[in-house]
Amino acid sequence: MINQLFDNFERSEFSDEIFSVFGRALTIATRFDASTKTLARLPLYKLAVVGRNTLSDDEYNQLIQNVSKKHSNLNRAIDSLKLNEDINNLLTHARESRNELIHEATLGYIGGFDGMSQQELSQLLGHVKGLVVNIIKGEVLISAIISIQNGEPISNYQFSREYESKYSNWVMERFDQE
Repeated sequence: MINQLFDNFERSEFSDEIFSVFGRALTIATRFDASTKTLARLPLYKLAVVGRNTLSDDEYNQLIQNVSKKHSNLNRAIDSLKLNEDINNLLTHARESRNELIHEATLGYIGGFDGMSQQELSQLLGHVKGLVVNIIKGEVLISAIISIQNGEPISNYQFSREYESKYSNWVMERFDQE
């Protein structure tokens, strides 16, 4: 394998703007990942709190550390939730979108986006928006399930098209759009 050095340190306002879209997309991908893992760990945290009085501080801290290490893989965290097939499929789709966004979305673009045609850029950003919407749907479900587990009220707004649109527009917004 030939080692290819990155040697294009030129930045443009245009490329920075597009990379900002990817940065915001990664933010929601990370949020979905963390929320899902938190939900998978929630029963273990609740058990740890219940057993708190029977443990020394060191034992309790060790237990919390062990719980925090559980379900570090997003796929296994989703599987551990044991949700119905339709919800599990939606979360799996969100996970796959998250993985593509994190691991593949910017491959080949490290030098920027200035050389892309308007059509190529439009297709790329359209694909990114689709990934983002999938992640938003997964995050909304995870958030609702966490609220149910904690006995908190659930807002119907987060299930609305308006919420999805506002959230995805926040990610995709560019200042040079006409």
